[in-house]
Amino acid sequence: MEFKKLIFILVITISIIVISLMGVSYAWYSLSNSSTSFNTTTANTDLTILYAQSEYVNVVTGVPITEEDASSKAGISRFTVTPGNNLNGYTVYMSIELSQITIDDELKTEDFKIQLLENGVSIYNGTGKDITGTTLSMKQLAKVNIGTTYNYELRIWLNETGVSQNELMGKNFSGKIKISSSIKK
Repeated sequence: MEFKKLIFILVITISIIVISLMGVSYAWYSLSNSSTSFNTTTANTDLTILYAQSEYVNVVTGVPITEEDASSKAGISRFTVTPGNNLNGYTVYMSIELSQITIDDELKTEDFKIQLLENGVSIYNGTGKDITGTTLSMKQLAKVNIGTTYNYELRIWLNETGVSQNELMGKNFSGKIKISSSIKK
């Protein structure tokens, strides 16, 4: 009786192993005989991006400042973007946004200012009220010239209104500058 149980268990175990091996072998055979091909055209490199500080923006609001003083006293992040000459023959588009945004609820007000300058010219002016999620689009997908260096300055500050803004001081804002590009032949 003991011998019959042992034989029964061995037959079941060997059956399970054989079925498993057949399944794995068939899966391997199916995978190795399948192929997918894509016709893609890519350039050697995309954009050269240099951050003067970091791609991460961290601001703790301090004393409110006027818009005229923002160029020297605001929280400023500078970066440059250059589509390389190796992209000749391509049309290059670029967009800029702040992603991974965390903002204290008190800063979701008109007094909290965000400004993006491109080569010294303001291309985006927003406030804390514009932030409704974790991303903020500051430059829509737009064509850029190959070989041209674009200088950007992101300014973030608490705007002076002439009334008490004590409840807005010492609040936190953070995000990551995200630059996306699209290349078309």
